[in-house]
Amino acid sequence: MEKLDSRLAAAAEFVSYGTVAADIGTDHGYLVCWLVENGVCPKAYATDINEKPLESAKSLIEEMGLCDKIETRLTNGLAGLPGDEIDEVLICGMGGETIMGILASHEWVKSERVHLVLQPMSRADSLRRWLYENGWRIDEEKAVEAEGHLYTVMSVEFTGEKTAPDEIFCAIGKVPECGGEVAVKYMRRQAAIHKSVAAGLMRSPSGKSAAMRHIILADMIEEQADETEKQK
Repeated sequence: MEKLDSRLAAAAEFVSYGTVAADIGTDHGYLVCWLVENGVCPKAYATDINEKPLESAKSLIEEMGLCDKIETRLTNGLAGLPGDEIDEVLICGMGGETIMGILASHEWVKSERVHLVLQPMSRADSLRRWLYENGWRIDEEKAVEAEGHLYTVMSVEFTGEKTAPDEIFCAIGKVPECGGEVAVKYMRRQAAIHKSVAAGLMRSPSGKSAAMRHIILADMIEEQADETEKQK
C-alpha cells in the first residue's frame, strides 16, 4: 500500500498500538487499511454514509487481504457500531460541525476508555470550544499541510470536566506546542482569517466593536506565531 498523505499520516500517529479502531467516513479506506496492515490495529471498523466510497473501501480491503480484520458498515456516523469493542474513533475529512453532531449522538463515546482522533476540514475553532464545553480535552495537536491546504489533527480524550476555553485557544488550540514551519503557517493563516473578518465588520458602523475583537485576536495569534518561529 502507498504511503498515507501528511493529513492521514498525522492521524495514524495518534492511534495507539493494539487498539480496535473505527474509521468514520472512511472514504476509500486508506487510513484504516494502513493501520491494520502495519499492525497498529488488530481489528477495525470502516464506515461511510454513502455506498460508493464504502464500495471503494471494500475493494481495497479485499485487495489487501484484510477482510477478516476490517468490518465495513454502511451507516451514519457511529450508528450501529459496538461501542464496547472500540478503543479509537477516527473522524477525518469532515466539517467541525458534522464531527460535533456525530459525537453528540452517542453516549458510549463519552468515556475515558475511548480515544478520539479528529481532523476537521472546517470550523476547527468551534470544534475545540465544543469539545471542552462537553467534557473532552485535546492532549496533542498537529498542524499539517496537504495539497497546498493547512489542516489540524487532534488527539482527544474524555475527562468529563466541562470548561470554557479562551478565544486564542479556540483559534489555534495546541498547535504551537507541536512547533515547526507548518505550525507557524497554520497560525498565520488563522490570524489572516480573523483580519479578513474584521475588515468586513469594519464596513458596518455596528460591527466596529466586533471587528476590534477579531483584530486583537489576530495580533495575539501573530505574536504566538512569532514566538514559535523563534524556537525553530
